[in-house]
Amino acid sequence: MGEFLLRGNNLLIKILENIGVEHIFGIPGSQDSSIYEALGNSSIRTVLVTNENHAAYMANGYFRNSGKVGAYLVIAGPGFTNSITGLAEALFDSAGTVCIIAKPSQLPGRKFQLQRIEEKEIARTLVKRSYSINKTSELGDVVPEAFLLALTGEPGPVLIEISSDVLQKKAAYTENSPTPLKPDKPRPKQEHVDEVVRLLSSSGRVVLYLGQGASDASSQIKELVDLLKSPVLTTTSGRGIVSESDLMCIPNDLAENVDQLNSFLASSDLIMALGCKFTHNGSKGYRLDFPKEKLIHVDASQEVLGAHYHPRLAIRADISVFLDELFKYREKLKLRQISWRAGELGRWRDQVIKDKIKKSFPEPTLQGLNPPTARAFFTSLRNVLPEESCLVTDSGLHQMLTRKYFEVNVPRGMLIPTDFQSVGYGLPAGIGSKLSNPERSVVVITGDGGFVMNGLELLTAVREKIGMTVVVFNDACLNYVRLHQLGQFGQSHAVNLGKIHYSKFCEALGVDYYLLEDNFEEVFEQCLKDKRVSLVEVQLKDTFDIHKTRFKGILKKKMRDYWFFRS
Repeated sequence: MGEFLLRGNNLLIKILENIGVEHIFGIPGSQDSSIYEALGNSSIRTVLVTNENHAAYMANGYFRNSGKVGAYLVIAGPGFTNSITGLAEALFDSAGTVCIIAKPSQLPGRKFQLQRIEEKEIARTLVKRSYSINKTSELGDVVPEAFLLALTGEPGPVLIEISSDVLQKKAAYTENSPTPLKPDKPRPKQEHVDEVVRLLSSSGRVVLYLGQGASDASSQIKELVDLLKSPVLTTTSGRGIVSESDLMCIPNDLAENVDQLNSFLASSDLIMALGCKFTHNGSKGYRLDFPKEKLIHVDASQEVLGAHYHPRLAIRADISVFLDELFKYREKLKLRQISWRAGELGRWRDQVIKDKIKKSFPEPTLQGLNPPTARAFFTSLRNVLPEESCLVTDSGLHQMLTRKYFEVNVPRGMLIPTDFQSVGYGLPAGIGSKLSNPERSVVVITGDGGFVMNGLELLTAVREKIGMTVVVFNDACLNYVRLHQLGQFGQSHAVNLGKIHYSKFCEALGVDYYLLEDNFEEVFEQCLKDKRVSLVEVQLKDTFDIHKTRFKGILKKKMRDYWFFRS
């Protein structure tokens, strides 16, 4: 231990190492070359990406599979603007990420300076906070604070601007033992705990509603379910906190009969929402009904409490800490009367699952399967994947099919771009996810629309020896948008991508290639065994339902046109 002088670039990296940063994503440029020079001599693994936006998605997947902050480094100007969509995705996904920008010095009195824009002003509505570091001595306080903020309360993106002058000047550094980030875990007020115990004791029909913020309390929540005999609903990001194979879990993601879900909620005495912020997708477009007199909302972020639904009791608390306090009254809660009737929850579960798998939109056939259906594909995938696997999707038809048919049985077991729905998210988020948790199998499901945006990140996966499997649903078009157009107009426009020779693409990058053709188990078992970068092509074809959708769309358009010209 001792104090010595370091140049700013080396000091920054020492600080990042000290707070536990293990990976950083990005593309080097002239503005941040000194940071990369310091990274080359550090324990932090630098992951070179093909596009700065993918660096942001990798940081997003890194956080969401592990709960650890995802860090990425971009140059000012075009490097930053390339990453803006990923910044917004992190905000909507509640993903704790930090974007570090090396900012060139500004010449006074000069306009139109090279690559000079106001990054902080652009990012103002997309981040929890932006920091500017203009003195080398500020690095030691600001950098740990920014990383801690990304984890505190509602996790989210944080921006750090560092002046290039800071990277060249010297400052004192005191060598200390590593100090991993420990975000504040707010404790519930005792009167709130007492009130929850009182309400639970007098409620025989309790429902738990779980969001991503409860992921780290999965084992405690399972204990709570057993104690209260409470059925569980989840947001999309909360899937797997209680295994969807558990009969107490009612898999409600993509269930479109909101009236049915509201009837179920109305049949309860009390609803306890843990770690959810009730986003658009997390509340069925705000159509779910959570009556104020029944709702207890617990979350680590004060900002989300009462934002959309006004609860009877709003409690700012870390979910694990809250449950620890609640379990002090375990014996009292054991005495409460359970009012759910025999078989009632099973019937509700069966009804919701039946509604969920109804064909609310026309589905293509998936070649190489018997039967050639999405349901058969995801049932087989669930059977062959280890239980602890993480499935990552992009945005599009493949995501809807994944959410509809894949059973998620572990927390953080399925990552999707939730409420921002960025196309291009899947593959880079899968890479970040795998790096954050290398022992966990990661499978990316993407459409060819997403793949044409990010397919070159396979080069990153090969170079970094990131063993993962990428499944591409190949229909040669933007099929989700196409189906919408067919349903409305009977024809599609500007959605055809053209043919991609995936086998040749994989050969060029050194990726193992498989075509699914009646060899499902053989293919996926080989992918999991080899632990290399693999791509599995699944070819899709139109069904009679899709042709029927086109015909209905033609009639719909003709009727609209008829009444338009009649009026």
